[in-house]
Formats: sequence, C-alpha cells, structure tokens
Amino acid sequence: MKLEELIQTPMIGESELAKYWRVNPDTIYAESKPSSRTLETIASNVALVKSLNDHQPVKLIISIAKSPVPDKATRELAAKELPLTYSAMAMIAPNKLTGFIINLIYGMKKPPIPMKTFSNFEDAHQWIVNL
Repeated sequence: MKLEELIQTPMIGESELAKYWRVNPDTIYAESKPSSRTLETIASNVALVKSLNDHQPVKLIISIAKSPVPDKATRELAAKELPLTYSAMAMIAPNKLTGFIINLIYGMKKPPIPMKTFSNFEDAHQWIVNL
C-alpha cells in the first residue's frame, strides 16, 4: 500500500492531535499534528482512537510531527493508556535525528507493545502487517 493512495480515502477520525485513516481492519494510520500534548488532549485522543476500533487495541502507523514535550502527568497518562489503546506502533520519523531520539528513549525502557521507528510509510506498513 502507498501512503499517497491511503490519504486519498476518507479520514475515519480527527482530533486536536492527529488525523486518522483505516489501513485495514486491524490497523490505522495517523498523521500527528504539531499541537501541545495536555492531559485533556491525550484523554480526548485516546477516547477517539478507542471508538474507531470498538474499544479494542489497534495497530498504529504514525507519522510523527514535531511538538512540544508534554509535562510529566501527561506523559504518565499517555504511557498508561498506550497498551490499552494500541497493540503495536510503527513510528515514521520526519528525520534521522528524531528517529535516533525515539530509539534512544525506547531503548532505555522496553515498551509494553511492539514499537519500531521507520523513515517511510511503506517500511512501517510492511513491518506492522507482519506482526
């Protein structure tokens, strides 16, 4: 599947933090927005994603946008909700430095779900559909 084709299909949802498309019954694609992450926006986004997949964890391919670092309470909420919302995550980093930082962060503490960083949609898609 090509990203250009996917984003020509109708979005299945949008929040302050991202736009969402359905890749297949088990997987969604998100284009994150450069918005600030707060307790309220994370909670709202989690509720939206859960509603998109009948409140079952879903595989996520996400294109990461640069955004401010959230506060500790927001990071803790996001970490708590991660395995309840997603079953796997393929992150598309906008550049090598961002990819390196993401890998460094998740290299220090094993994530609760399969996670991997990629430079393009096609590689991220290939990895996540084969889980």
